[in-house]
Amino acid sequence: MKKLLAALLLLAGPALAGPKASVTVHDAPIELPSISIHAADGSRHGLEEFRGKAVVLDLWATWCLPCRAEFPDLDRLQARRGAEGVQVVPVSLDRKGWPAVQKFYADTGVTHLPAFLDEDRALTSVLGAQALPTTLILDRQGREVARIVGPLEWDGPQAEELLARALRP
Repeated sequence: MKKLLAALLLLAGPALAGPKASVTVHDAPIELPSISIHAADGSRHGLEEFRGKAVVLDLWATWCLPCRAEFPDLDRLQARRGAEGVQVVPVSLDRKGWPAVQKFYADTGVTHLPAFLDEDRALTSVLGAQALPTTLILDRQGREVARIVGPLEWDGPQAEELLARALRP
């Protein structure tokens, strides 16, 4: 029975792993419109506050299974690369607001990521996000250098290449 289960898992492996990310690397950086996100304390923040850092702007929701799956990777990424000038900026699109986000952070043990919310419900249209998760990689000047639709392995070589591109002077 164990051998049969192992064989089935091996065959179904790719399907169980979930969707793969679609990565677009731009030939030239793209200027972004001004956006506003909210912190748990009610304060508003703009992307200009993160200038000088490579930003991983992650649009996600607690009900999105691929988002949930990649969140521990994003937490490790922030812990591992934060001192090098990388800032993960996760922005929840949850309609249930802060209670859902705070419960998710507590349940998953996230310790290195700040929490932001799109209270205005404008980011998907302003940034052209059509699926979750959508992650924008911003260079030190706040310009989009790459876009990822779907979950990415943030511990992997593809993520490292994207971050190196964003960290260039």
